[in-house]
Amino acid sequence: MTPAPCPGSCNNAWRKAEVALAADGTDHDIPVTWGQPVHCLRCTGRTHAQLAELPELVVAISLEAVHGTAPKTTGTIGRAATPAWPGQAARLLTDLVIGGMLELEDDIRELRHLSRRPARGIEGRRVTGAVRFLTAHLDWALTEHPLAEEVHDRLSGNPAAQIHGWHRAALRFTRRDARLEHHRIPCPRCELLTLFRADGDDYIECRNINCQTLLTPAELYAHTKAVADAYKSQVAA
Repeated sequence: MTPAPCPGSCNNAWRKAEVALAADGTDHDIPVTWGQPVHCLRCTGRTHAQLAELPELVVAISLEAVHGTAPKTTGTIGRAATPAWPGQAARLLTDLVIGGMLELEDDIRELRHLSRRPARGIEGRRVTGAVRFLTAHLDWALTEHPLAEEVHDRLSGNPAAQIHGWHRAALRFTRRDARLEHHRIPCPRCELLTLFRADGDDYIECRNINCQTLLTPAELYAHTKAVADAYKSQVAA
């Protein structure tokens, strides 16, 4: 199989640069991360690790339904987030994650002509059973699933993108995000103050779920300088 760029977030900056190159000839030196054979080893390993952490994270989310709803930390600019009843947000996120895992399991069973998903009783057993099944078939899903090569974004049906989305939502809800460095400058795409860099990350990410732009440190520096120069020009005028 001829190597292709990994569809994961590791190539977001490269894909953006390639679009600019095709549109107006803007050259770039951002390296591409190749799939091995579809996803790169880093994205494959991350997906396995995130899937393994989901059962404990689902429990942590569910506890919010008992002890109160966690305050919403994203998407609340200009409005208050008031749950209709205590624990509503926790219950909705729990249903989203578990429902998504079960749907992915059913999808893989159908694609691989396996037996239908067995009844597993209580919610905890459904989660454990789904994670056990998905773990056993994850390498196939990351290479042979019809959507395995689809670029990751919030609407992607790529199994890796789905798992990453559930894991990320759970981390945010339970306040377990990695320590973030907040770059207090408007995102060049959505213009919100949502640029962050987590420990160990190579890129700065826009945390606006409808944007999710990635910038290299060099791109952030150039953008910061452009914003500063524009501000100086306005002051001088």
